[in-house]
Amino acid sequence: MEKGEVEMQIYCNRFYCHKAVEVCYWVCKYRGNCKDWQTALKEKPGIDAIREQLEAASKKSGRIFESKSLVVLSGAKRSRK
Repeated sequence: MEKGEVEMQIYCNRFYCHKAVEVCYWVCKYRGNCKDWQTALKEKPGIDAIREQLEAASKKSGRIFESKSLVVLSGAKRSRK
């Protein structure tokens, strides 16, 4: 990370810590069903900010980033009675 850049983080309730967006996207195996990740996409920092951060990180690191993989799930799952 270069001087002046801000690392975008998400609070992870599963592990009780702040995690960099890059860690959530490329490393965390729970991202697909993560409420914290979905909240970050829907609210703050938001899907556009996360996309920009991951695109920049991808260019620097050479890791593959597919913007189509940033999916905001609709509504919460309801339990059946």
